[in-house]
Amino acid sequence: MIKVEAIENFTLEKFNQLENVKKVKTRKGNEFGVGDTFNCTEKMVDYLTGNNALNKTVVKVIEVEPEIKILSQSPVEESEKAKNVKEKITTTKPKKKKSSKK
Repeated sequence: MIKVEAIENFTLEKFNQLENVKKVKTRKGNEFGVGDTFNCTEKMVDYLTGNNALNKTVVKVIEVEPEIKILSQSPVEESEKAKNVKEKITTTKPKKKKSSKK
């Protein structure tokens, strides 16, 4: 998600797609004013920064939060991996060194 701040007053039809909306003044749900902040997707930022019918920029980007993709596995797969690792650890024994007398 990307955190943005409004630099102009505007209304947004798809305001329900926004997260962590913090408004400076009390306004209707879809009305935003200077200083209001919220998180939105990259696609929405593109729209609000000028890729719209009016070619008008109404927000500035404050912070970009990296999205972390977690490749999760089922608990069964994770426990099987853990068991395999444990077996490998317990089954490996150090080799005995042979000393030769001369």
